[in-house]
Order: sequence, then C-alpha cells, then structure tokens
Amino acid sequence: MAGRQHMVEKIDHSRFIILLNKRFPEVAANVDECSQGLLHLEMATLARATQAAIDEQDKTTILSHFKFIDEVFRDAAPDVENAVNVSYLENLRFEGRRAGPTKARELLTPRLKRALAELEEYLERLFSEAERRRRGG
Repeated sequence: MAGRQHMVEKIDHSRFIILLNKRFPEVAANVDECSQGLLHLEMATLARATQAAIDEQDKTTILSHFKFIDEVFRDAAPDVENAVNVSYLENLRFEGRRAGPTKARELLTPRLKRALAELEEYLERLFSEAERRRRGG
C-alpha cells in the first residue's frame, strides 16, 4: 500500500464551508444570510462560537474548535489561511476577566500558537510604526 499522497487538496473557501457544516453544523447554522458566501464573515462566525466557549470556559468545545481550525490552517489555500489569521485568531480574546482560568491560549495547537505569535508580532510592528508616525518621528 502506498503512503499518503504528497499532493494534499488545499482547503479553499467552498471546502472550508463543507468541513464547517460537517464538523460544526450548529456553528454553520449561525452564518446569517448577509454573511453567506463571504469567507471572512463565515470565519468570524466560528471565532464568535469559539469566543463563547472561552467565555463559558468550555474546554471540550475550545479544544474541538482549535483542532478543527488547525486542520484547516495546515492545508489552507491562501485566502483561507488569511481568514484564519484575520477573522479567527485576531478576533479571539485570551486575556481579561471573561477569559477565566481555562487559559485558552495554552490550548492552542503548536501551529496555531506560532500563527498567533506571528500575527501579534506583525500587529505590534504596525502599531509601533503608526505611533512613530503620529509623533512625527
């Protein structure tokens, strides 16, 4: 028996929606009519569901969402990869009084921890640059 094929089918927008409907039909059902067909809004719907789980300290749901998004991110087409960064990871609040003792950030997979660290570094550089410009330097 041959090993796994090296050519993995990239997860594009339509495949992401199929996978979301299969794994989390209750989340997919929350994609409203105005958001349907708009990848970033659909991804943000999943982020809101994950944030609700973080706020409720529902470790099982948090872990299942992170596992799913990690699988998507691993094989994502460029537009889906961007949506994971911009409309999923960037929308999650890991600190603050609502985050509670679950420590959701620690539940991220290694791949998602790296992606979040890179995103935070990038945003920090943007904000630092904007602050320098604002101060005229």
